[in-house]
Amino acid sequence: MSFDPKKFLVLLAMMAALLVAGCGGDDEDDGGDSGGGEALSEEDYASEIQGILTTFGEESVALGTELAGSSSAEDLGSGVDSLQEVTQTAVDDLNAITPPEAAAEAHETLTGALEGYLEDIETLASDLDGASPEETQEAAQAFQESATEVQSNLAEAATQLQESGIEAPTEEP
Repeated sequence: MSFDPKKFLVLLAMMAALLVAGCGGDDEDDGGDSGGGEALSEEDYASEIQGILTTFGEESVALGTELAGSSSAEDLGSGVDSLQEVTQTAVDDLNAITPPEAAAEAHETLTGALEGYLEDIETLASDLDGASPEETQEAAQAFQESATEVQSNLAEAATQLQESGIEAPTEEP
């Protein structure tokens, strides 16, 4: 069985979309006072995280679509680097806001999930450096497995938000 970089890049885009879908627009991010500013209202907070996660998902899917036509190891590595940048931006944006007190725990869960995803991408990038096709395939499989854990953490954050009474607005795709 051979490794197909196109399928791998599409998988990366799908994982990003699943991460956003798992949030259901109700997720939030990191620890409450990391933003350093005044806590947002529940409505403003829900709107902020929806925007951050929607942008993250759209950029990740666009990246996967753009790179799906490539077949070189260099393009694959570049795609992983770009996914890392997009994810880092989402983490930074989440860390820049201060959630309302009711959402502090869920915000921490959300941010932790995306920070874990970022670490998984960094591991993937390292594993792909100079890897054989077989090693690349193994790295991709390990990334898929770790992404399942991230999805679970995002679902937990969504549940925590719902339990705290925070409803994110529905937003056009």
